[in-house]
Amino acid sequence: MNRSVEFMPHFVRASSSRRPALAGFSHGAGYGLPLGGALPVPPSAPAPISLLTWLAVAAVLAMLVVLWWRHAWLAARRCARLMAELGRERAHRAQAERALRDTQTSLSHLAAERGSTREAERRRIGRDIHDDLGQHLLALQLDIGSLHNNGQLPAGLREQTAHIEHHIHLTIRSLRTVINDLRPAALDGGLGHAAQRQLDDIARLSGLRCELRTAGLDSQPARAAENALFRLLQEALSNVVRHARASAVEVTLVREACGFRLAVCDDGIGLAAGGGGRGMGLTGMADRVAAAGGRMTLDSRPGQGTAISITLPDEPGPRESPQPAAVAEYCA
Repeated sequence: MNRSVEFMPHFVRASSSRRPALAGFSHGAGYGLPLGGALPVPPSAPAPISLLTWLAVAAVLAMLVVLWWRHAWLAARRCARLMAELGRERAHRAQAERALRDTQTSLSHLAAERGSTREAERRRIGRDIHDDLGQHLLALQLDIGSLHNNGQLPAGLREQTAHIEHHIHLTIRSLRTVINDLRPAALDGGLGHAAQRQLDDIARLSGLRCELRTAGLDSQPARAAENALFRLLQEALSNVVRHARASAVEVTLVREACGFRLAVCDDGIGLAAGGGGRGMGLTGMADRVAAAGGRMTLDSRPGQGTAISITLPDEPGPRESPQPAAVAEYCA
């Protein structure tokens, strides 16, 4: 009995001596546990996605697909409508261009017919003047000459008849000039022959050194395009004589595959800057060239002369607007 009593205190003392170690154990010392002895809570597993969430996601995706498809469908319709409108506009434009070309061709043919009619009327007037008025003047000249050579005529009347005969002679020369301007007889021998005679007359009357270069021209009677080209040559040479103050002029006449080319170059004073002193000479030439379906270009600088280049087709083509530089006049 006494042993038991003695034993119990010893046990109690032993337990008391080990209490600090247990206390440390209780706080996790020696086992890698956090202080306080609380065990770490393991991470919870993700909660499973519910069916409603899947349905919501599917609904959103379906709505996005529907919206994208609707946008694509509207864009396709808009593109189709724009393409249809573009096609109609192109068709209208092509139709308008065809109508414009047809109108230009008709105007060119009308201008060519008008030029042919004018040339025919010139020939008729020239022929009538030559056959009628020319014959009367010639008869009057012969009668006055016969009267002047009459030995019984008094000296005072003889002097008057000499003056009358001289005036009749000048009238016949002027009449021939008018007839030649209405219908140059040289054109019956071809454009080259007519141009050479024109340059010879200019050189004789004005003292200009004239040079003519031709290529591809024949001696057949001039056609409508060659008639127009000869009129343009006359007007260009007239401008040179009146305005250019030139000492030499060079003319080139060439028959090409697509028509005719005329170039008139002088060494005169040229054109003033901005086309000063503008008159009707080059404006009329530009109108005549445009009516014939050709093209006219003008190259000139003050003090460096002027070069005019004209191209005319064999047949009238679409009417072209005159070039801005082609409506200037020689400066004075």
